[in-house]
Amino acid sequence: DYYDWVCNKPRYMKQCIKAGIPMIDTIFVEDGFDPDSILRKVRAKGWEKFFVKSAAYVCYGNSAIFGKTQDFIDNPSLMHDFLKDNSKTKSFLVQPFVLKPDGKVFDEVRNFFIDGKWAYSVYTDGTDDDAVYEQPRGALKDACRKLSERVYKEVLKASKWQGKPMTPILNRIDIGVVPDRSKPHGFRIFCNEIETEISTWLARYAPFDVADRVGEACVKKSRELLRGLLDSGRKMSDQAMVEKLLGVLDERLGPLTA
Repeated sequence: DYYDWVCNKPRYMKQCIKAGIPMIDTIFVEDGFDPDSILRKVRAKGWEKFFVKSAAYVCYGNSAIFGKTQDFIDNPSLMHDFLKDNSKTKSFLVQPFVLKPDGKVFDEVRNFFIDGKWAYSVYTDGTDDDAVYEQPRGALKDACRKLSERVYKEVLKASKWQGKPMTPILNRIDIGVVPDRSKPHGFRIFCNEIETEISTWLARYAPFDVADRVGEACVKKSRELLRGLLDSGRKMSDQAMVEKLLGVLDERLGPLTA
C-alpha cells in the first residue's frame, strides 16, 4: 500500500495538501478524461498554459499533453485526440505551467532521506541538464530541507509493513523553487514530488559515499524484516538457516537499533 501511495500521486498529494504543505495547484481527474469539462476548469482558473499527465504508475512524459490554453480552445480536437489515445486511463493530473520570472521551468532541490534521516540535497536546474550540483549552504538549502522534512512526516504515516510503521530505506523529496522577490528570502518553494529508492540518487553530488550509507541501511532493513517475520510466528523456508545467519549478523553488528 505504501508503494501505491507513492506511485499514485493523488494519494500523497491530497494528504500533503491536507497537512498544509504547499504544492502546485492541481485539478484532479479521477473518473476518466472529459476534454470539455477539463478545459472549462482550466479557463476558470485563468491558466495561460497547462499540462495533463497520467496520475499513477507512469514515467515522466507518458500519457501527457501540454500547451497554451488558447490553442486548445481554438482547436478542441487536440484534447479529444488525446482522449482517444488514452481512453483506458482514468486518473490524470492537470496543472499550470510553473515558470520562473525568465519564463523557464522552475528548478528543484532534491532532498534525500536514508533510513529515516535527511542525508543530502542536490540542485537540479529546470532546463539546463548540466546545472546539477550539491545544494550550497544557505537560506534556500535550509528552507528546502525544512519543507522536505514536513513532507517526510507524511511519508512515515503511509509507510507500514504488516500493519506497523516501517521506515523506508531511501526517499527523494523534490522541492520546487521559483525566484520571488515578494518573499522574505527571495524565493517560493513547494513540494513537487515524492520518490522511493528506485529514483535517481544523484550520488555523485553527495558529500559522502551514498552506496555505503544505503548498503548499511539495506542490511539493517533486512534484519528488521526477517526478525519481524520470525517474531510473528510465520513459517518461512530455510527458517533454521535464517535464524543462524541473523545470529551471525547480531554477533558481528550488535543488536538492532531504531
